[in-house]
Amino acid sequence: MPYAWIGNSAKQCPEVCSYPFAVPGYMAGGGPAALKPPNGDVGVDGMISVIAHELAELSTNPLVNAWYAGEDPTAPTEIGDLWYIGQVMRDNKGRTFNMNGRRGRRFMVQWVWSPVLKACAGPNALD
Repeated sequence: MPYAWIGNSAKQCPEVCSYPFAVPGYMAGGGPAALKPPNGDVGVDGMISVIAHELAELSTNPLVNAWYAGEDPTAPTEIGDLWYIGQVMRDNKGRTFNMNGRRGRRFMVQWVWSPVLKACAGPNALD
């Protein structure tokens, strides 16, 4: 499965590539504030979140025709497009995360739609 990431998420497309560590312009003033990235780098933490999102979609629905949002077959939806970040934890520096990695690393990755559960499911740093 080829995948490439070129550029800096924080500079080139922060509203999309670095969310929730940057707030999209259409949400300014009306949505939640940006979260503090778990590893202190908006670009890298945003990249991790987007790559996890895209890999989940590619591995579960490579032809974008496996399921739909609602009953309309003209509106295919990938599992990462019906997402939220689930329960968010904060460390003593205010950095946010929802997943623990090796050697104390922390990450923020989105939850994805589970057609089995018919709900969003994902990592939980409490587990």
